[in-house]
Amino acid sequence: MKIPLHTKFRRTFRTYLYKGISFLIKAADIKSSLDKNEIKKILIIRPNYRIGNIIFLTPLINEIYKEMPDAKIDLVVGMKLAGDILQELPNVDKVISIPRALLVHPLELFDFIKGARKKEYDLAINISSGSLSSQIVTMFVNARYKASFKSEQNVTKLTHAVKKEGIYQHSGHQTLELLKLFDMALPLKDTLLDIKLTQDELKNAKKELADLLNAASKSKDARVIALFRNARFDKKISDEWWNEWFVEVKKLDENIVVVDILSPDILIKLNDEVLEYSNKNLRALGAFFRVCNMYVSADTGPLHLASASQARVLALFNKTNAQVYGTLGKNSKTIDINGLSPKEVASLTVRF
Repeated sequence: MKIPLHTKFRRTFRTYLYKGISFLIKAADIKSSLDKNEIKKILIIRPNYRIGNIIFLTPLINEIYKEMPDAKIDLVVGMKLAGDILQELPNVDKVISIPRALLVHPLELFDFIKGARKKEYDLAINISSGSLSSQIVTMFVNARYKASFKSEQNVTKLTHAVKKEGIYQHSGHQTLELLKLFDMALPLKDTLLDIKLTQDELKNAKKELADLLNAASKSKDARVIALFRNARFDKKISDEWWNEWFVEVKKLDENIVVVDILSPDILIKLNDEVLEYSNKNLRALGAFFRVCNMYVSADTGPLHLASASQARVLALFNKTNAQVYGTLGKNSKTIDINGLSPKEVASLTVRF
């Protein structure tokens, strides 16, 4: 994936900034584990705005709940809409959204500092040790213990740090190494993403799908594919490709109904034959993916939302590493479409 020039510049600037600050800060005595029985209030810090990165927190949050059911978690994220996905998890108490680049939002930073000092946490966990915004948050929150992965880029005074050994390859699993803080046995590598949809959310989604099919005079027994066409940068698949795929899918099974998922970046449906659906509530959107027979897209945030909703997912990868960002679970399949025609992918779709 081609990285934009401004992103390269930002990363280079950040690297040298960290080196300068690290030179000025004296290293503290840092431990690697703590007594989980002392921990009742946890703050997880991940001020990121991407849906996928927020969903990748679910394995860690859910494992903490299994081992420490009485511990409550607050989260700091970079986008409220994405953070709302996690609000219904049983051990999540509050989701706090802040601007990603806190240093260029001084008023918001000041408001956050005032609020952050009011609540006492037993433990604050900085998920991204190389993020400056994450470190600013970690610096100002009121927590007895502060932890992150060991990193030369970390300039925050921590009480505990975990060595990242690369046990897990998938991005949704990598944070599980932080469970070493509690001396827990690490879970298996097939641990799923899971936003724990409720029965009410699924019931509402089933009604929405039934109403959509009924309004379009489609059979309630139709095989429904939810399609999301957007993706970042060169991961995006062209509408021309999708239209060829659609034509071939319909040739193979005329009873298939494709529902095009619209978004602020995709405002017009693919063609006149597909149905359309949109929902700003991302949990409701995930539930809709779940009640469809299949979800199909390139590597993008809604793909991980579908996976975490336990939908049947077909992921079409063309640039990114499927081992790191692919779908998880037996109900999902990731295929590399490089060298495959829309017709060939359509055949794989119908057979999935």
